[in-house]
Amino acid sequence: MPTLRLFARFREIAGTDEIAVDAGTVGEILDRASETYGPAFANGLKTAGVWVNGDPVERDAAVGANDEMAIIPPVSGGTYVAPSPQRTATADPAESILSVIVLAALLVSAWVPLEWFVVITVGAALAWLWDLADTDATRAGSINLYATLFAPVLAAAATYAWGYEGFAGGFAAAIAITIFWPIFESRWRGVESIAMTASVSMIAAAGAGALVMLRMMSTSIALSYLLIVALAIIAALVTSIYGGQTIDPNVGTLVGALIAGLLAGLLTADIDIAAGLVAAVAVASGLIAGRVLGSMIRTGTIVHTVRLPGQLSPLDGLWLAAPLFWLALIALG
Repeated sequence: MPTLRLFARFREIAGTDEIAVDAGTVGEILDRASETYGPAFANGLKTAGVWVNGDPVERDAAVGANDEMAIIPPVSGGTYVAPSPQRTATADPAESILSVIVLAALLVSAWVPLEWFVVITVGAALAWLWDLADTDATRAGSINLYATLFAPVLAAAATYAWGYEGFAGGFAAAIAITIFWPIFESRWRGVESIAMTASVSMIAAAGAGALVMLRMMSTSIALSYLLIVALAIIAALVTSIYGGQTIDPNVGTLVGALIAGLLAGLLTADIDIAAGLVAAVAVASGLIAGRVLGSMIRTGTIVHTVRLPGQLSPLDGLWLAAPLFWLALIALG
């Protein structure tokens, strides 16, 4: 039977570097391997190169009993197909409705008892993680979803229970889980998978813990943060639709955040104007950085001006901006 050799990600998913597949063409071998090892394997084939006896081949190429076939990911010499901005931009706008619902739920929960705010924050973070990992699974499948789900739960609960010390402990515990998980599940032992999973866990833990900390500081501070985020996201959306080549969505994000920060400084007793503006810049930085990270995970490249796939992609920066907003307020007293 033909031998199929696996490298990098494919080896991690299959748990072996070599398998024998009884089939007569390249396409049949790929299809059977995809059926055996699941969606992550099949999605990885979209950007991988396929070689038989050292030569690149197409799906309809015949494979003999003594042939050796190899699947090579982009980093090992395969081909990489970047997502088309036009295709990404035409994603259904209705998908953003879920982002609006999640953000609205967080805004409303700022008025309810702290216990319920913690629950809603954790729920929002879990929904975002699930959406992020689900989108990644259609492209690379590098995020260990179940390991990341511990991050917001531990960070938010520990922050609620023990404050600053709890935040640090929950954050550390969340990272430890993502690092030690591969010991028990070999498919996640790749460097890329560990790095991506740990990065996403850190952001989720920091964001959920910081949101709880903001709410513990005061309702008005938590509301100010969420309103700055909401206005910055709306401004980015408006500039992406109507700004054309004149105004970049990142500029819209900054302008929207500054306006909301100014309003927070004027209308909120807990934040003065200077602190509101500085914190708004921190939020804008977090939102832009989060959008960059989200685009890398969701599309495999960095894009700023198109709608990313995923129902909660507009909230990619919310979790990174929260600790920056919190730190800005602490720095300014």
